Amino acid sequence: MGTMARFVAIVAIVVTVACRVPNAERTLPPNCGNGILDPGEVCDDGNNIDGDGCAANCASDETCGNGTLDRGETCDDGNTHGGDGCSADCKSDETCGNNVVDACKGETCDDGNNRSGDGCSATCQSNELCGNCATDAAAGEQCDACGVETAACEVNCHAPRCGDNIKNTLAGEECDDGNMTSGDGCDDKCRVEQCGNGRIEDNEDCEDGNTANDDGCVACHFAFCGDFFRQKKPSPAPEQCDEGPTPDIHGACPVSCKNAYCGDGHVWNVEGGSEDCDDGTNALSGACPDCQTATCGDGYVWSGHEDCDGGPSPNPNGNCPSSCNDAYCGDGYVWNTQGGSEQCDLSSANSNTSSTAATRIATPARGSPIPRTATAAPARRRCAATAT
Repeated sequence: MGTMARFVAIVAIVVTVACRVPNAERTLPPNCGNGILDPGEVCDDGNNIDGDGCAANCASDETCGNGTLDRGETCDDGNTHGGDGCSADCKSDETCGNNVVDACKGETCDDGNNRSGDGCSATCQSNELCGNCATDAAAGEQCDACGVETAACEVNCHAPRCGDNIKNTLAGEECDDGNMTSGDGCDDKCRVEQCGNGRIEDNEDCEDGNTANDDGCVACHFAFCGDFFRQKKPSPAPEQCDEGPTPDIHGACPVSCKNAYCGDGHVWNVEGGSEDCDDGTNALSGACPDCQTATCGDGYVWSGHEDCDGGPSPNPNGNCPSSCNDAYCGDGYVWNTQGGSEQCDLSSANSNTSSTAATRIATPARGSPIPRTATAAPARRRCAATAT
């Protein structure tokens, strides 16, 4: 045999051996490759080459599920059902890390290894994406609620935490400003800081759960006289008025958050007031009765200055006819009512003697203050008609 013939024969042997892989226990039947299906053969396509629908040893028709490991197959368990250790296409032994995603085995990924944190978990059950319902600790996840916020899991697959800048209302957060500092509108427990929430916070003195300005806690600070807010509660109302820290002492609310009144010692002559004076007593026999300057004719007897006061229209026949002096015989007024019994009064003509007239007190203008000096009262005598 020449050199070329020997070379061709060797190549033919190598090719034949290569085509028989992976079946190593192949013993060619005597007539395999003759194109005739002889006893013991499954097929015979006229050659001894694998991968063409008939194995080189004529023992397999090279279909998945025939129980024979043929060329291109990873396994063949005699069926075409996946999930039993050999995939339905005989391409995978269904182990995680074989670089084949075996859905029948519950795999969602397979990157050819068994390491987590690289986009496919070590169990091939997760693609390590937040929201896939699998908690991938290697990917930094603390939880995974399938992309839905819950009381135990944020949408970013981390457990709720005050200060993470994610407001989780299901976890009880009212706010979350990304920090744990109180006094900035959101406290260190992620609760809204506002007056009226029932919690005393950093800059508050009190907290009664409301924003009313008429009780003892105004704008979350203790109410006080001079804060401009009238405190009506609790009953009885602690304040009658409140005009701030510098009220007008002549106004309707001069001091102590009490309404102005006659006798409080402050002359109320603005904001609806009409007082002339206020001596703090409102003594009707004093110089300032009813907080008006005492005058003859005001109806009040000014002690030490007036004998009587018949008001602005005194009865000329009464006991106080004019000038706030007691009636007497010789005053020019016939005193015949209010205890009087005069029948006539000729003024100076009535005297103890026919030639001497009684002295009469000068009459001041009615309605004017009466400056009095001590003057002996003229003798009173009964006035009677004189016979002619």
